[in-house]
Amino acid sequence: MNWKRIAFVAGWMAGCALGTATHASANSNGAPALTSGGPFPGENNCTMCHTGSEVNSGSGTLQLLVGDSPASEYAYAAGETVSFLVRFSDTNAVRVGFQLTVRSGDGCGQPGTLAAGTTDAGSSIQIGEGPCGPASTTVEWATQRRPRTGSSAEFEVAWTPPADGAGPVTVAVAVNGANGNLSTSGDQIYTQHTTIQPAATPSATPAISEGGVILADLFSQTATGTPNAIAVAQGSDFAASGTESHALLDDSGRVGTVLDEACVEVNQHRAPIFHLLPGQVNFQIPSNTGLGAATVQFIRGCGTSEEVRSNAAPFQIAAVQPVFFLFSEDPPTAALHSDSSIVAEVDALPGRVSRPAKGGDIVTFFGTGFGPVIPPLASGELAVQPRALAAESVRPMIGEIELPGSDIFYAGAAPSFAGLYQLSVRIPETVPDGTHAFSVMLDGVQSPAGPQLIVSSVEPGPPVCAVDMVVMPGESCTTTSSGIDATFTVDEDGQACVSVPTLNVNLCGEDSLDLTLFGASVSKNEDGSWTIVQLP
Repeated sequence: MNWKRIAFVAGWMAGCALGTATHASANSNGAPALTSGGPFPGENNCTMCHTGSEVNSGSGTLQLLVGDSPASEYAYAAGETVSFLVRFSDTNAVRVGFQLTVRSGDGCGQPGTLAAGTTDAGSSIQIGEGPCGPASTTVEWATQRRPRTGSSAEFEVAWTPPADGAGPVTVAVAVNGANGNLSTSGDQIYTQHTTIQPAATPSATPAISEGGVILADLFSQTATGTPNAIAVAQGSDFAASGTESHALLDDSGRVGTVLDEACVEVNQHRAPIFHLLPGQVNFQIPSNTGLGAATVQFIRGCGTSEEVRSNAAPFQIAAVQPVFFLFSEDPPTAALHSDSSIVAEVDALPGRVSRPAKGGDIVTFFGTGFGPVIPPLASGELAVQPRALAAESVRPMIGEIELPGSDIFYAGAAPSFAGLYQLSVRIPETVPDGTHAFSVMLDGVQSPAGPQLIVSSVEPGPPVCAVDMVVMPGESCTTTSSGIDATFTVDEDGQACVSVPTLNVNLCGEDSLDLTLFGASVSKNEDGSWTIVQLP
């Protein structure tokens, strides 16, 4: 395979090839190729023009990322475009430029193609060509069209590996943190390089385990599903080791039926895929599979010349087969309060706010397999409006107490999801304090045992604060340090306050709260909640 030779190099503000230092500093359009400082034959770095410092001797930080993770942790998939993000910061810099290259083989091999990133960080990237190696072959490279002003900057370059891979490739990046003195003296040059490997491709035929197709609640191991329910197939060699993929929406806004060249078929009908792991795939049973005996088959390399099919695993399809999802198996909690706190004993779940329910509270359970809704939903379609269950009989049970229809607030498709259902009910005043089993019977089919509902008429106090706990608006928690009690509260507007009555302290903040005096720290989230980062 003769790939076009590549080195994609993102150049920086100092363009020493432009002539005099003053001219370069004022009008730089990026650096020449082959100055990334990478471990390639004939490779140089920008200290050949920018004098007065050694590489990586400054106080700045340089990161090469894929998403939010270091590039060294990334394994590329053949033909799948990825964005490299160069992130730099140096308080002594006033202008920033960069250069980045990807090479294979002898240092002049060109794996794939490159382009400017799709975000603002890549909008001003330019692609060029330059010599490589003693034979003066040509390589591609990328650099900024103009430097970024300030002490920090991000640059994004998209890379698409060849469709059949390129083996290990080396990514090298260099950044110039310029001091703005209109010369090439005193600038700080930073370089970094890492080798990334291709994602391992499973060679064995994918296989679904015996009894491996069940509904997605997992705890009940229910081997009967319904059209549009969420199911799980467990097995081996579904995807490369160490990989994980999540659902994508297709052009119609529905959950797609192909995910990383993987497909699932139920009775030869393609199923929307939510989640793919090497040994598990979560999918939605298509709405047109029919009822009765069915088979489920996993396909790797779906639609390619290397398509491989698993065994056909048996499964049953019924009109309704309700199961509930658990937030925790120990204790088996399954319900949420209207403020999104979990219905459980106070402090039952580390890092989550929980409290028992009481008579009159409205709580919500989530599950799948509840059957058709009105109006119907197609496979993969997200519910964007209320869709009530089509079941003629909906009978929620708290222990032996059946809830009347007046206490059922909603039974239907969960908003903004595909295959997920919700059941919102009011707790009758007649339910005694204690732990109760919760179930529902839909058209004569009862959900499996497991979910529990904690009911208590005693008003609980605020939970104990814990690191990583998320405190929602309207919630609070308490903590004790050296015998001194403190309360952390978030009001309905998202303002946080810490109250220490014995010290006559009451500190509040709308967007931030400085608690370093107490050896604690908190941070505000985009939804108005706050996360406890550190406690005394």
